[in-house]
Amino acid sequence: MKHQDIINAIHQVLCDTMFIPQINAFHEEARLNEDLYLDSVLVLELILNLETELGFDIPDDALKKDDFDTVASLATFLNRRITGNSLPESEMEAEPASTEPSEEFEDIKVHCFVSCICEIVKADPRVDHRPFYFGVWDAEVVVDEQFRLSYHSEEINHDFFKRWYQTLYGVKMHSWYQDHASKAENINSLLSLLHNKPEQRRVMVMLDMYRLPERENKFNQNPFPHYVLLEETDDPNTWFMTDPDFRWEGPLPKTRVLNAIESPAVSGGYYFDGDDIRPTDRQSIHDYFMACIKPDHNPMTYAVRAIISAHLSPDKNLVLSDLSDALKQIPVLAIRKYAYEHGFAYFWREMNLDDDVFEAWCVVIEALVETYTLIQFRAMKIAKSGTIENVDPQLVSEVYSLLDQQDERELHIKKHLIEAFEQWKSLHLAPNQLAAPVVNLVEEV
Repeated sequence: MKHQDIINAIHQVLCDTMFIPQINAFHEEARLNEDLYLDSVLVLELILNLETELGFDIPDDALKKDDFDTVASLATFLNRRITGNSLPESEMEAEPASTEPSEEFEDIKVHCFVSCICEIVKADPRVDHRPFYFGVWDAEVVVDEQFRLSYHSEEINHDFFKRWYQTLYGVKMHSWYQDHASKAENINSLLSLLHNKPEQRRVMVMLDMYRLPERENKFNQNPFPHYVLLEETDDPNTWFMTDPDFRWEGPLPKTRVLNAIESPAVSGGYYFDGDDIRPTDRQSIHDYFMACIKPDHNPMTYAVRAIISAHLSPDKNLVLSDLSDALKQIPVLAIRKYAYEHGFAYFWREMNLDDDVFEAWCVVIEALVETYTLIQFRAMKIAKSGTIENVDPQLVSEVYSLLDQQDERELHIKKHLIEAFEQWKSLHLAPNQLAAPVVNLVEEV
């Protein structure tokens, strides 16, 4: 099969099977995410449909995100899978070595609420924002009555984070959004807050990113509730938006931002003042870690397992083909696991430990995040079976095996994070007592 034939097949699936609304932007160099608005779940759906269309199978270990950057890179990848051909010589040239310096302990963002309120903490050299991410790796996930996974619900509040934010950094968060008031009344409150904002104050609002596709479409959720920071500019028709979670800031038309805030799917907003920040005592960090760590339980993997089991159980009367939609928010939730890097980074810096060992743990955490993609891919294949009777038992066995591996991997990460915490505690919180035995933080990475 020629390269162009595969390009044509990709177009046909996107147009006639998946009915993507941005099909007019299709061309060989179109980017799957930025131009065609395909998030990781839609890319997996595209792959599954192409497997049927072109008659091949993609093993799990072949799912590398670099192959799914553009239509052309996807076609090249598929051609290799179908024909077994190696890359063209021009594509086999070694990548030039990066001239960019490596970023030690790269600052990751994994939770929009936490990322927004950590912005002022990051700007203050007296405090460290990383411990606040202890609460993110197992942050609450929602499984509704139809066994659908979600990162957002009207029932979720952020009282836990608000309380510990004040305990750790001394900053009180004030809610300006009133649930009993109309959307227009809340927007008037926002306009007043922004117009009268002191320099050190931050104004935070929840908006629907689906209404700002030009800003961020990585996850292509509809709706896509998301917290950002806003401020006025010299131009009354332009606001300055800071989106710490996606590492973006810049001007946007005020009307576009207001349209995203007016979405009925979103509600919420806070303001808080950087003047209130005070240094954090280590006892509070100790107490926060203890409040966050779940050494014997992985809530997200537990939720994914429960959803898959429910859809495979005749007693639940669920539609098996709905399993794909039930798990479509896995990518949004999986990135929270990068918060473990913040945990390791904090203890590593506090104890001046070996960077190479930290990097080794980052590899384990990366595997934890990426395995959720494999689980999702297998679950989508199960959903494509249509009925429980048609499901390949091997697929079911494989997805449960991946879930078992995921549980084991995450408990392994927690075990060693707790050991680092114990060593940190013995060094910094009990100087007059006999130090606890120093565990080997290098072995078993």
